[in-house]
Amino acid sequence: MEHELIDWYDENGNCKGVIDKAIAHKKGLWHKSVHVWIVNDKNQILMQKRCAKKKFFPNYWDCSFAGHIAAGEKSLISAIREGEEELGLKLKPKDFKFLFTIKEDFAWKDIVSREFVDVFVLKKNVNLEDLRYQQEEVECAQYFEMAEIFKHDRSSNIFPHVDEYERLNQIFKNFENNLGEKNER
Repeated sequence: MEHELIDWYDENGNCKGVIDKAIAHKKGLWHKSVHVWIVNDKNQILMQKRCAKKKFFPNYWDCSFAGHIAAGEKSLISAIREGEEELGLKLKPKDFKFLFTIKEDFAWKDIVSREFVDVFVLKKNVNLEDLRYQQEEVECAQYFEMAEIFKHDRSSNIFPHVDEYERLNQIFKNFENNLGEKNER
């Protein structure tokens, strides 16, 4: 079994130490992750379908790419790494726009995930045929209309980031006017 070390936090975001991700998920300890949303020129959102072998929400459509922030790592570096690992994208820090941090608390079978999520957006036209999927993470990717993602249909197989979707919906309604200059986190 491969160990993935992450920083462990209290519920207020104070770092408590370093822990294995599997232990954090078993005990429901707070940790950090990144979510990246790619929006094309048609204001469609690129989403990935989590592979069937995932332990957490398998076969669900999720953000463009995401991942845990490694111990001692900055969220922007994690985002760049995850984009390359999951989709084969070569990205640079200037490509990303930090939007907000949100707290998410999910349970799925024997996993309890409590995360501070740094949310980023990329305004980029990604050609689906150019993507290289990480087999153990991603089954495929496709573009969705924003309305499909933000409708909060709990019977769908779209990952239930409900609070995140509400915030993104407000930002994406007028994408060009609301994003302004890029910044780093």
